[in-house]
Amino acid sequence: MKPNIKKSVLKFTVVICVCVCLFSCSTPMQDLVYMNQIQTGKTYEKASFPDVYKIRTNDQLFIQVISEDPLNVAFLNIVSTERMSYSAGNTELITYLVDDAGNIAFPQLGEIGVAGLTVSDIRHKLQLQVDKYIENTSVIVKHVNRTLTVIGEVKRPGQQAMVKNQLTIFEALGAAGDVTDFGNRKNIKLVRETNDGTFVAAIDLTDPLIVYSPYYYVLPHDVLYIEPAKKVYGAKTMPFTTPFSMVLSVISTVLLIISISK
Repeated sequence: MKPNIKKSVLKFTVVICVCVCLFSCSTPMQDLVYMNQIQTGKTYEKASFPDVYKIRTNDQLFIQVISEDPLNVAFLNIVSTERMSYSAGNTELITYLVDDAGNIAFPQLGEIGVAGLTVSDIRHKLQLQVDKYIENTSVIVKHVNRTLTVIGEVKRPGQQAMVKNQLTIFEALGAAGDVTDFGNRKNIKLVRETNDGTFVAAIDLTDPLIVYSPYYYVLPHDVLYIEPAKKVYGAKTMPFTTPFSMVLSVISTVLLIISISK
């Protein structure tokens, strides 16, 4: 084969290798865009709110009975109102843990069944019991360990506190630093514990109809898993990161072959 023809073949090979690397390492932009092609300037009906969370075993409840005279209700509280303080370290000391039987051990009132009830239901149930001992009181009930876990291809995986009763999946992912360029936005796994067992739902964040999804809102103790995309290099990272280095490596290798073949 003549030298000029050999060089032309090798140059053509370089071009083909570069193109293959570029296209094989890229991800279509529509796979990275949330709610792709959703109509703007339009009001969408609210998604169905999830059922109100019902307390279950291992939940922690903060319960406080208050009145005009704190001394009158001191026997009904774990910690007096004046000495009460909150921190991550003393949460267990000022909360009631729901045991395996679904009960809490409340001072003077004994075992109270709370599993399967909402926070409002528990407040009402306890208020009726407290009124038998003392009048003109108010019972405060809060679900303390309201957490959500986000793992996989996000910038800050881990457990996060739910500061709102109605938290959307986008707010949860935003608190985790958003999905990385390597995450599969079209197949998010939501793991939710139900009375019937563990339920796993698949969610497509690129679908504009996600606003109508029953999983648009997350619940306490939900787990969001963002799996890696099949193509590990996102379109947003293509210009300056690893794919570019791969292309340079291919070019360098081919140029080395050309120089050797001269």
